[in-house]
Amino acid sequence: MIEIITAYGVEVFAALVIFVALTVLLLRSKRGETSVSGADTVENKLGQIGDEYTVLGNVIIRSERGISCISYVVVSPYGVFVVNVYGLTGKISGDQNAAEWHVKCGLTRETMMNPLWENRKHINTLEKNIGPYPFIPLVVFTHAKLVSDFGSCVVRTHQLQQFFAGYTKMVLKPEDRETIIRVLKE
Repeated sequence: MIEIITAYGVEVFAALVIFVALTVLLLRSKRGETSVSGADTVENKLGQIGDEYTVLGNVIIRSERGISCISYVVVSPYGVFVVNVYGLTGKISGDQNAAEWHVKCGLTRETMMNPLWENRKHINTLEKNIGPYPFIPLVVFTHAKLVSDFGSCVVRTHQLQQFFAGYTKMVLKPEDRETIIRVLKE
């Protein structure tokens, strides 16, 4: 008798796992997300912004206190975009100038360091290493809902192309872009 219950219990458990997995995939496809990873979605969107953009991922650069790892640096005629990607879920709230922002996911409430400040640290490090070029901060949340106004440089993944389209004034010469790309690849 116990063997029959155990055997059916495993089958029921396996069926439940498959059902949950299919439900999650179906819900994501309805929202337009075909990738489990938000980072993959960001990378795909960045790859679609145009040929005049050079996208460098996982950029490691030396700082006074060690190294900085930047999700993406996008070099273009319109400036150097410094992109930090956050895969948090839940609702993000706070003040764009506050040291901490709030993350609410279900009944859980946590705080996070202000990602704009982290982005500014990355820009400061880049300026010290490659010079005073026109850097543009960008913070991307892949899954979280933004319930506060954090300014134009904090966006969701689906807003990436619109963000880049807002920059149309050419501010970098081709030779400057080549220099920046070469230094970042070293």
